[in-house]
Amino acid sequence: MLQGAGIVALAVAMIVTVYDLRVSMSPETCDECPHCRARQEAEAQLQERLAREYAQRHGFDQDDDDRRIG
Repeated sequence: MLQGAGIVALAVAMIVTVYDLRVSMSPETCDECPHCRARQEAEAQLQERLAREYAQRHGFDQDDDDRRIG
């Protein structure tokens, strides 16, 4: 009896884990609604701005870099 309950509990725990992993891998936003699309666009613009600022701050965007090989 106890062994059967343990097996059922194990199976339920495995199903819940699979469901939880699937939910955690799903995107936070959907592609359909205008609110989510605007949010995605704002996030993309922010990431682009941060990447550009990082490159400027560390000198990665300069074409006259003398440290290149060759």
